[in-house]
Amino acid sequence: MSNTKETPQAISKYNFPSQSGGKEAITRILKAYGFSTRQALCDHLGVSQSTMANRWMRDTFPHDWLIACHLDTGASMLWLTTGQGSPMTKADSDSGLPLQLKEISNGILSSTEQVRYDSRLIPQDASSPFIVKFENSFYLVDEFRGEINDGVWLIEIDGFMSIRQVYRLPGGRLRVENGPASFECTPSDIKTNGRVISKITFTE
Repeated sequence: MSNTKETPQAISKYNFPSQSGGKEAITRILKAYGFSTRQALCDHLGVSQSTMANRWMRDTFPHDWLIACHLDTGASMLWLTTGQGSPMTKADSDSGLPLQLKEISNGILSSTEQVRYDSRLIPQDASSPFIVKFENSFYLVDEFRGEINDGVWLIEIDGFMSIRQVYRLPGGRLRVENGPASFECTPSDIKTNGRVISKITFTE
């Protein structure tokens, strides 16, 4: 019987542990997508919080999520899997971060296609950003459902979607600006779907 000991195989960029390193890989996936929370990634991938928690706590390497991220964002597979090299090639980084483009028509919000947006123009605290075309403007919107304060919001009133400037008034009331049709209401009268981050208007 041979006494020769087997030398452990060195880890290289083409040979990495297949069942560990999950936390670091998930962190890189979050960075590639531009998400600030693991919950935002769960929502995007359509997985449960428990699935995410299990992979995170067990440090399980997320092969399937890496492939999805690479296809969605164009991020370097080498970087996603090992952390080596650049997150994106120059061509990929120039093309921007893919965001869903939605459009409001006759009060109905519908998805049309994906567009690429310069990730440097998206705040780091944005969790699930998307683009909304409304009237003659494009809005960068971050998904939000909660307490509304002063700002521009993607809101729903009686089943109809719009983007409006909203002000918080004393007594817990709100003022929704809409030119001659501006009105006051209670927070329960409207549904908040997103917070507007920025606006691009095209003039004819």
